[in-house]
Amino acid sequence: MADIYQEQARFFANVPLMQSGVVASVHLEDGDDKGFWNTMLQTRHPGHYYFITHSRSPKGYDTKGCEQCLKYRPYLSKRFFICIDSDMRYMLQEPNLDAANFICQTYTYSWENHFCEAAALQQRFEKHSPDIAATFDFSIFLMELSKVLYKPLLLLLYCLKNDKPDFNLRMFSACLPNQCKRVELADNGKSLIERITKNFEQHLNSQFAKSTDFDAEGSYCQALNVNEENAYLHVRGHNVFDLVAYIGDLLCRGTSVSFKNDVLMKELPPQDYWQIKKVASDIAEIV
Repeated sequence: MADIYQEQARFFANVPLMQSGVVASVHLEDGDDKGFWNTMLQTRHPGHYYFITHSRSPKGYDTKGCEQCLKYRPYLSKRFFICIDSDMRYMLQEPNLDAANFICQTYTYSWENHFCEAAALQQRFEKHSPDIAATFDFSIFLMELSKVLYKPLLLLLYCLKNDKPDFNLRMFSACLPNQCKRVELADNGKSLIERITKNFEQHLNSQFAKSTDFDAEGSYCQALNVNEENAYLHVRGHNVFDLVAYIGDLLCRGTSVSFKNDVLMKELPPQDYWQIKKVASDIAEIV
């Protein structure tokens, strides 16, 4: 029986040979990913890329997502490679997910996290809406949020590494709201940070958590350059992105500013922090 993935991979790899000016075929998880990855690709190697946002499963269905991308792992090359969200794969150090195997990843949980990088987000906020930005500092809020998320992230990582059911991604996500009240944004979101802290307390105060070696997990994360200051970039992207977008919408309500379009996703953050530098390095190695 023919390997449907090998057949499709052969076609995708031939596109740059058949179509003049195409640098490579690139399989993404979804159509929404195109903006981020095209920007990153153009930064390192400008040109036209043939983006694939879904492909056929063995049953003939149009299928998308990370697992679909990874089905092509045996057939990747410089002419056909994949770009995926890291999810928890980077922190779990899943083997062979690297440029040497023609795989690009976000290194943050997902591409949405990159638009929430604290320093650059606040700079964009001040640039495009200086009056409103004077009332709320995203760099302060996200740094405080990161400190709150760090220990729960260590607990989640321990459970995932050791197949423990006591704390999982669903439980983690349930503690991080995607909405808030306007009053919670006073003093750079101090009361919102307090609410999120309380949401995690039941898990961190559990007997299971108390028996977890957080120092060992912290050392493991330090070796991966994940710490209290950047933990927010390594939790589920939609959790952080949706909350940031909601806060920005609240702050900009009644003005002519569309926070999501004019600030949050206006431009890709400067490439001066390690996660995005690593994305760029991987692209340069492949193309």
